[in-house]
Amino acid sequence: MKNFIYTFVLFTLALLSSCTKEGINNLPYNFATSVPICADSAKVELFVANIYSSMPTGYNRISGTSMVASSTDEAVHAVSGSGAELWGEGSWGSTALYDNTFAACYTGIRHSYDYFNLIEPNVRDIVLSQAGKNRLKGQVLFLRAFYNFEVFKRFGGYPIVLNALNITDDLNIPRSNYDECVKYISDLCDSAAYYLPTTWVATGLGRATKGAALALKARLYLYAASPLFNDQTKNSNTPEHGVYDPAKWEKAAAAAAAVINLKVYSLYATGTGYDQFFYTLNPNAEIILSSMAAANNTVESQNGPVSITGGQGGTCPSWDLVQDYEMLTGIPFDWNNPAHAATPFANRDPRFAKSVLYNGATWMNGAIETFEGGKDKVGNKATRTGFYLRKFLNINAKWNAPAGTTYHCWPLFRYGEVLLNYAEAMNEAYGPDVDPKGYGMTARAAITLIRTRAGLTANKDFLVTTAANYVPAGDQAKMRNAIRHERRIELVFEEHRHLDLRRWKLAEDVLNKPVHGLKIEKNGSTYTYTPIEVETRAFEPKMYLYPFPESEVSRNKSLVQNTGW
Repeated sequence: MKNFIYTFVLFTLALLSSCTKEGINNLPYNFATSVPICADSAKVELFVANIYSSMPTGYNRISGTSMVASSTDEAVHAVSGSGAELWGEGSWGSTALYDNTFAACYTGIRHSYDYFNLIEPNVRDIVLSQAGKNRLKGQVLFLRAFYNFEVFKRFGGYPIVLNALNITDDLNIPRSNYDECVKYISDLCDSAAYYLPTTWVATGLGRATKGAALALKARLYLYAASPLFNDQTKNSNTPEHGVYDPAKWEKAAAAAAAVINLKVYSLYATGTGYDQFFYTLNPNAEIILSSMAAANNTVESQNGPVSITGGQGGTCPSWDLVQDYEMLTGIPFDWNNPAHAATPFANRDPRFAKSVLYNGATWMNGAIETFEGGKDKVGNKATRTGFYLRKFLNINAKWNAPAGTTYHCWPLFRYGEVLLNYAEAMNEAYGPDVDPKGYGMTARAAITLIRTRAGLTANKDFLVTTAANYVPAGDQAKMRNAIRHERRIELVFEEHRHLDLRRWKLAEDVLNKPVHGLKIEKNGSTYTYTPIEVETRAFEPKMYLYPFPESEVSRNKSLVQNTGW
């Protein structure tokens, strides 16, 4: 284990420091010679490692303080006025884009071309074997696909850059239409998968694999098949929207099945592992690709309760989210049920207690107190909702003496998401209970795996007829709602919710409502609970796609802005 930690840290530090190693990131794009790099396999590896540096890190990345979740109905940030709050309340646009990855993605794309133009042709066999070259080629192709997808999922049809551009080239590149972008990214995924290994040794954690390329393709086709981009009323094949095609769901199902049938991945620690997955690196067969970092306790301190000195509150889960965790029996939580109202945090889906710190929960320095006047409800960074974040946090990563650290694997792709993608695509293409292509699993069976791992003891397959979420055999509409609920719970805080609501065309219904917290008052040994409005939310139809940054529209005269912006 010590050897694993040591080699992993070496790779991580190389990844983090590669932007300054040999000045790779500081060299002009048309640097005169690549010989110092190409003659040293370690430098070639570092060049490729540097291309990973534009990948999203997830934790508190919005304005450097808050998580994407705090712009949705999942959470609010502890301190008012955060970038996530401004985004959620509708105060954003082409000149104030809080989730602006545009430049970073095109930088990554540019570096992928630099590798193929300047590095790969000059690497001699004595420096790297053909197998080594193939592994690097696969990674670079994957990263190009990944960065293209990061642009695509936010903006729809976008300008595809097919080579390394020089200052003398025509930089006015028009948008490709939606379906052209899908095909381009899909082809890159296929090429990457051809060259990439199925697995790496421990020192390869954080590097792309064949499974990562196929998982990206599966997510790509899921988005392409979703109502926002595959709507019968939007069949003009504009840059924003693709041509309607019911077979897109079949492609999405096939792409997800390809990941599943690699037989490499599985859910981490069935029955107990939902919380541990996010800070366990090895062995962990659920990880397909994670954003890596050196061991730290920053995630814990940035989101920690204020009763612990240095705790910054951070991401405060909403009461709207908490209400959506069902009871163990499969029935919804209901304030009008006296038993539910008396102990609102008891007997819930086990993922609730592993994702949310609530009043009475046990954490680092004892019981959480988010009642009015409680030790976790006092101060300018105290929770505004009555809840703190639990997911991603390791109780042993204390930032006060005795201090501890842990690895955090931000899940760019994980097997749990692939199963959800598969279930959604299979249900839309064929219904919940058939597998006509012989992939080996129905939509219902995929969801059952996830709910079993979560530790649910009843209605894990939605077949208990007395449960409110009962889904009769063949009922596609009810299974659709069940799958959407499951994504809300299983993938909470992982940067899926804001895009799921958009691709399902539900954002106008959900993100136009205030976000609520729970005011808790202690009366002796009993509590009273009052839902309160904490933040407003605003969503207009134009917000289904991001606006291209104004600086880019001004520079690229051929770039047509998204509708409404």
